[in-house]
Amino acid sequence: MDCTAYPVAPPKIVAIATDKYVIPKHDSQDKELPGPAPKYGQDFEFGVGRAAPGGQSVGKTVADLKPKMEFLLRAFAKDDDTGMARRLFDKFLAKQDRVYYFEDADLNAAAAQHENILYFCSAALGAPYPFGISPASGKTRIHQALKAASWDISKLNAPTDLGVPAFNKGSKLRSTEDFSNGLGLMINGVQHAYVIATHYHYDKTSNFYCINLKHLFYDVFGLDDEDLRKYGADDDSGELSFSRQGQGITAWWQLQHQHGYAPLVTRIVVNKTYHVPAI
Repeated sequence: MDCTAYPVAPPKIVAIATDKYVIPKHDSQDKELPGPAPKYGQDFEFGVGRAAPGGQSVGKTVADLKPKMEFLLRAFAKDDDTGMARRLFDKFLAKQDRVYYFEDADLNAAAAQHENILYFCSAALGAPYPFGISPASGKTRIHQALKAASWDISKLNAPTDLGVPAFNKGSKLRSTEDFSNGLGLMINGVQHAYVIATHYHYDKTSNFYCINLKHLFYDVFGLDDEDLRKYGADDDSGELSFSRQGQGITAWWQLQHQHGYAPLVTRIVVNKTYHVPAI
């Protein structure tokens, strides 16, 4: 069954996951997303001259702050041999006048192979083993929503209670795995995930369906006040207090909120095609 012969027109959102800690304040429409814009919190904001919540400061000028923020690359992306983290930092440090989307082919490729993303994709489909990961009792995922719609994707009601994935394998303090390859620095926790059906066909004769799912993952490459309080250099209780990593976090916050450096929205795209029995 060649799924590419059966486009869904227009593409349809078939599942949604949202980080429960996001306090929705700002939306940002993405042309890749066939639906309402995701909403982001304080980390989406930027400006000039705002006082740090605890008076934190590791420098007064951009020249002071940039190299301190860039130390985070040496701390948390030392094993990134693709340069993806460096490209994200360079885009931020070029000082955009508004929030832009950042997508990177190497980031997409790394995500497509990541254990947590692979699990999310299979769990979002919710197909029976061995075609996917069946959901917990009473939970509806894409497969169950299709079944409830009699395998008519146009009538599918998208589940919205999925949990978001994260790039958090390894140790932040020891800079291992995701905190060495750049993924924890670039993303760490995903804020929004959308699963979009781009191609679909249900074959009554074989009682199988094929579906191509485009997974969009969004996060803000920016900091809010809580990030500064928890990880900044001037906070006694912060996990990375009084360290060069903590200074890097504070410098990042200062560039964003005191020197007008707009954050970026990182967008990850992962495509998966499945052939599943309609049972």
